[in-house]
Amino acid sequence: MVEKKFVVYGLRLSYNGPVGIEEFYKEVEDWIRAKGMQKELKKKSERLIPKGKNIEWAIEIWRRPMENVKGMVRLRAIFHNVREIELQRRGKTIRTQHADALFIIDGILETHLWRKWEMNPWFFFVRAMVDKYIWPFHSEKYDGPVAADTHELHKHIQAFLNIQKKKYM
Repeated sequence: MVEKKFVVYGLRLSYNGPVGIEEFYKEVEDWIRAKGMQKELKKKSERLIPKGKNIEWAIEIWRRPMENVKGMVRLRAIFHNVREIELQRRGKTIRTQHADALFIIDGILETHLWRKWEMNPWFFFVRAMVDKYIWPFHSEKYDGPVAADTHELHKHIQAFLNIQKKKYM
């Protein structure tokens, strides 16, 4: 049985302006590689609409599991009205995309308690009561690294978008 706990839920970032979507993918994958994490592609879809196209990209990022705990960062990037544009910068024509973007980031702690003595219903109940009313030592033991990775990815994406805006404006 897997128990999922949302450490950070629904951290959002919205953006409207020029953005290189392929550059965004590369930037996120470079961040994952630099942190020594792994990723799993959950969804990548493109849909053509009259104003351009809509792109959705969802991935799960995690470190190597510790004991029975796996910290995960879930990133969902939604690009609306993506269209190709040409900008004049220093006498050169640059081709890029313009989009309305929404990024949703969640930090999830996944515990695997299958066939463990901790799955005994009595122990599970007592642990939940102790964590809730006395001292939350068991449930918050691994929350810190997951929350830190989630907020760091949020700041990294925000910095990337600021650079994109200055690069093309």
